[in-house]
Amino acid sequence: MRRRPWTILVTAVVLAAIGAGLGWYLGADHLDPVRGVVGSEKAPFFADRRVQEAFARHGLRVETDPRGSREMATTVPLGRYDFAFPGSEQAADRVRQARPATGSYAPFRSPLAVATFTPVADLLAAQGVARRAPEGHWVLDLTKLLELAHQDKRWDQLPGNVAYPARRDILLTTTHPGDSNSAAVYAWLALMRLGGGAGAVEQVVKLFADQGGLERSTEDPFEKYLAQGLNYAPLVLAYEAQYVDAALSGTLPLGATLVYLSPTTSSTHTVVAFDGRGGEVGRLLTTDPELVRLAAEHGFRTADESVFAPVLARVPAGGAALPTHLTDLVDSPDPGVVESLLTTLNQRLRS
Repeated sequence: MRRRPWTILVTAVVLAAIGAGLGWYLGADHLDPVRGVVGSEKAPFFADRRVQEAFARHGLRVETDPRGSREMATTVPLGRYDFAFPGSEQAADRVRQARPATGSYAPFRSPLAVATFTPVADLLAAQGVARRAPEGHWVLDLTKLLELAHQDKRWDQLPGNVAYPARRDILLTTTHPGDSNSAAVYAWLALMRLGGGAGAVEQVVKLFADQGGLERSTEDPFEKYLAQGLNYAPLVLAYEAQYVDAALSGTLPLGATLVYLSPTTSSTHTVVAFDGRGGEVGRLLTTDPELVRLAAEHGFRTADESVFAPVLARVPAGGAALPTHLTDLVDSPDPGVVESLLTTLNQRLRS
């Protein structure tokens, strides 16, 4: 019996549709998608294939967009996301005010530090601005650094400077304090060391205005530090975790080292969940042993010291391992004081 041409055509179309459907089914991962907006310093962690596989074992496909922690509450359309993951509890408070949360989780933390180079640290030590802690790691005296900035001292005016004799002001390179948690905390630390008051606020404004253009997220200047080295800047504000992550992945520039601010503070990275899926991400980051281990591998200090201490011990900076404990650590700033300061900084820096 001869088949009619249209019968053959219909059969071919049906078989093609079945094949396409089967291909889609076999190719799909069948995971529950979860979308989050995260502080840029955590982008490498969420991009890690091992992290994605760990979430997948719990049926989740976590997709993230990196943004500055403080801009999450102002310019980010939070309704698109299942969770936000800023770099501090203070930034998390702002997020919760912008959109009600169903839960919050604090899986890890990271102290604020300065990415620099060993010759620059040696130079600052010769000026009495930096020193070695008893454990061997570098410490930067914030008060003395602020004195140099207040005097408008340039690098080429430091005696005996062959490490970085550039005609540039001695300043930390930061992000914009209105957009980024790291710069906001640095502004608060500086205000505290300068004694507070109107005069101190003016000095803090100058610390940022004198830098010129300011990046919006902490990862941006740190990436330039990695790519351009001293040609970019000699002192770059960063989280310890960013430096550890770069050290373990072999992307640090030649001669790189890490200096801890004295005093400094430890930022508690906080998951703000907007629904059940976002809450599951926060819960897993806090309780899943593999995700906790991977967070430590990316340089974050987890709740269990025995997990992150061996990671820090593998990262030499200036000839000494990074410390498990920091002695000159102050409590996180009062949100009210920080918001008042940042309102002033925003008005002055964006005018």
